[in-house]
Amino acid sequence: MRFSPDDVVLRVRFHLERVRTAEAALHAWLPLVSELRPVSAAFEAADPDGVRRGFLADLLVVVPHSEDRTTDGGSARERLLTAVGALARRLGLDPAAFEVDEDGAGGVLNVKDENDGSAYGAYLVLALTGADPLSPEGDETVYDDTGEDLL
Repeated sequence: MRFSPDDVVLRVRFHLERVRTAEAALHAWLPLVSELRPVSAAFEAADPDGVRRGFLADLLVVVPHSEDRTTDGGSARERLLTAVGALARRLGLDPAAFEVDEDGAGGVLNVKDENDGSAYGAYLVLALTGADPLSPEGDETVYDDTGEDLL
């Protein structure tokens, strides 16, 4: 997926531990998903053999520069902090816990104690200006091979 160099791209992870059914988890997340309008969303049951229980969600949210009216003309760092701050407050998280990377183009808000998380179970917010924080180089790959050997 391609993004404008001015977009603030947010990857938000959620965990609802006490929810027992997929229907209940989706019902809990639906108002937030409707409000944030993610460009990508993934929902899954936690692995029964894993550390987590309940249900997990991953949302990819894009805040275009044109929609970020509070920092028009501001630096990438200011746009990043504004977008993350607004999302963190919406999720019930502390925006001051957001750690900006060295170049000011991205960062992470990691809820250390899940009991301090939001009502939606948000526990991790990754942010990067102009790219998906989990795939900063982009998803597109160019293959030189024709793939004829696979036919």
